[in-house]
Amino acid sequence: MVQRLIALLTIACVSVVGFTTSHAQESYSLQYKFEKGRVYRFGDTITVNSTTEMMGQEMKSTSSTLSVTRVVATDVQSDGTTVFVVSTDTMNVAIKSSRGDTTLVPHEMLGKRTRFAVTKLGDVTNRETIDTVKVVGVMRTMGRRETIRFHAFSAKPVKVGGKWTSTRSDTSDQMGGKMVLAWTMDYTLLAKEKRSGRDCLKVGYTGKVSVTGKGSMQGMEIFVEGSGTVNGTVFIDPSNGLPLFEDSKAEMETTAAVTGQQNMTIPSSQSVTTHRALLAE
Repeated sequence: MVQRLIALLTIACVSVVGFTTSHAQESYSLQYKFEKGRVYRFGDTITVNSTTEMMGQEMKSTSSTLSVTRVVATDVQSDGTTVFVVSTDTMNVAIKSSRGDTTLVPHEMLGKRTRFAVTKLGDVTNRETIDTVKVVGVMRTMGRRETIRFHAFSAKPVKVGGKWTSTRSDTSDQMGGKMVLAWTMDYTLLAKEKRSGRDCLKVGYTGKVSVTGKGSMQGMEIFVEGSGTVNGTVFIDPSNGLPLFEDSKAEMETTAAVTGQQNMTIPSSQSVTTHRALLAE
């Protein structure tokens, strides 16, 4: 029970980073331009440091997740919307805590596919599950959302120093209930810069995140709410909108209220560091 609650709070906050000179008058129209039939693979390294208080006892844990996500562009529509099929190729989760060390490999989730559509500016317009899977234990808190997310681009061309804002929300199934993640992100085009020999646009972002939801576990009702901040940097190939490299950090404070056989309030804080890279194709 304790390990599952810690995992829930950890993953909820996760569902929820040398400038060169660029010509001052040059502007860029950032759009996703994926190639139909092409396979894109992203590698993620996510580290979560969590502190949870339960019944007067403080518990600290660190989890490290290594994963590879496969993103297949199955169709590109006339308005630039791309239809993707996404699945997880590999995932390994290592958790260290005072209760011991655990390594999880969610075999039941690997290769399971989700289809969704993304506009050229990064808005998800449709989502459906292709392969259903019943996950058990701690991994059930991960749900069945796609593991790749897209940043929002400006509808207007932007120059270096230009800014834009995006407000979004997402609802997912968690523990027989719903979890709502909402965020507002402020973006800034920082520079034009080379990364691994490729011309990139360096975009910085900061934002505020909130999470609310409820579910049940072992006959008890669980209500979760929290808020936090996120900041990061993403390097984008301006020719096709591809995110090549990204680093981000999020800080979250969440509270789980448990009612039923036991009544308790469980505060938790998390620090999440994420590194993402487009893998060699």
